[in-house]
Amino acid sequence: MNPINANKLNYQSPVTSHQSPERKQTIHPKERNKLHKLNNPPKKVYGVNRVNWAYGVKPNKPNKPNELYKPNEPKRGFTLIELLIVISIIAILAATVIPNFVGFDTEAKITATKTNLDSLRTRVLLFRAKEGKYPNSLGDLLTTYYFDVGVKKSYLNKLPPEMISLKKGNNDFINLTSSESFTNEGGWVYFWDIAEVKINYDEPLAQEWGEFKGQRPSEW
Repeated sequence: MNPINANKLNYQSPVTSHQSPERKQTIHPKERNKLHKLNNPPKKVYGVNRVNWAYGVKPNKPNKPNELYKPNEPKRGFTLIELLIVISIIAILAATVIPNFVGFDTEAKITATKTNLDSLRTRVLLFRAKEGKYPNSLGDLLTTYYFDVGVKKSYLNKLPPEMISLKKGNNDFINLTSSESFTNEGGWVYFWDIAEVKINYDEPLAQEWGEFKGQRPSEW
């Protein structure tokens, strides 16, 4: 586009009765701005990699706006030393946390078994107080009822498990006399001639039981 000559805008106004011929009309500010824009067009600004274009470096390929071009820069991964450090930290944490978790689980199983054993012994004594005799079998605690303030209730709804012989627990039971030996099958054993409840496991506990190693559950 051809620039506008400023002399064309500085024309002489017609001479009137109140204006001298020598006086010229000045350029209006809007016209001056328009003239400046026409004579000084803005430089072309590319929307790709403006930093490189500003320094006169043309990128080899288009990038995202305002993103510096980094030709053929390799992606950095983990070094062997960094991987070994991470593996070492994980191994240390595992060696610290896992034994504590196992110990907590072991103690919880022992505590639950002893609590259930005490509960059975208490129910046998309650049976004696209510019925005037000891039960002939642990099954009597499930099938015999008593009245508690007019409400018919059984001594037990179900036998609680021991957590020594099986991970999921074992609530099986057998009835023996005091002269007979444990079968070590797990669960409960009721010596009906002495009205005593014990755990049907007469073997020493293994190393995995931690501080309870060597104890015999049948002696609890």
